[in-house]
Amino acid sequence: MMLSNNSKILLLISLFLSAGLFLNACSDSTSSDDPADPEITGFLIEEQGVEIVRYENGTYTFNENRDDYVVDNSLSLSTTHVGGNLVRTSAEEEEIGDRRYFTPSVTIRFIQDDGDVIDLPEERTDGGTGSEINPEGYFRLKWDWTDPAASRNANLEQHGSDGSWMFHIRADYEGNAGVTFRVDRCDGDRELENVPGENNRIDQVRNCSVEEITIFQASIAMPVFVDQYDLTDETGKYPHMRHERQR
Repeated sequence: MMLSNNSKILLLISLFLSAGLFLNACSDSTSSDDPADPEITGFLIEEQGVEIVRYENGTYTFNENRDDYVVDNSLSLSTTHVGGNLVRTSAEEEEIGDRRYFTPSVTIRFIQDDGDVIDLPEERTDGGTGSEINPEGYFRLKWDWTDPAASRNANLEQHGSDGSWMFHIRADYEGNAGVTFRVDRCDGDRELENVPGENNRIDQVRNCSVEEITIFQASIAMPVFVDQYDLTDETGKYPHMRHERQR
């Protein structure tokens, strides 16, 4: 059967449209539900909206105007320098061993390759206090200390109201320490598990069903200096029971 020119044109148009629909269907079927990983190149840490330190290109730049936190290009933990930045958890008359000394909540924010500063989504729908996982909360903050665990001079704590991207830096022993931050993404389903904590507390830990992929890691540790305190013992230990909770 011979087709007219008009019929041939209509047939070609139909074939092109069909091919386009087929390609779109293939593209949709292979696309991931996960958002593209942000291109993170650095971070900044701030307290009450004022920057303390910024990490870019393998270098830490400390805000000298935050002399309550910054001493000699280190993040300083002190009870005395410029009024101090450590908060005691118990009243003066309570047992020394029940106290912990840490900073107010500080926030970590992330720098993209285009220079924009972004906030990553919370792990849970209402920050750190809820039990429902945020569908967009793929990311988690991790950290590692350079000094051995047996004599670590400082640590990080995340309290229930801190959410995913706030934390307290805690003084343990006098001296120098270093902390390296990284961001992991959960590649798979996530669920919260209740695990026993200290003092009859139940902690919620997120488990990732497949694996966690590191999308950012600082190349060097941030220097931290723990100042001496008049109640430290003969070993330089701050007077509290060390709380080992870490996400």
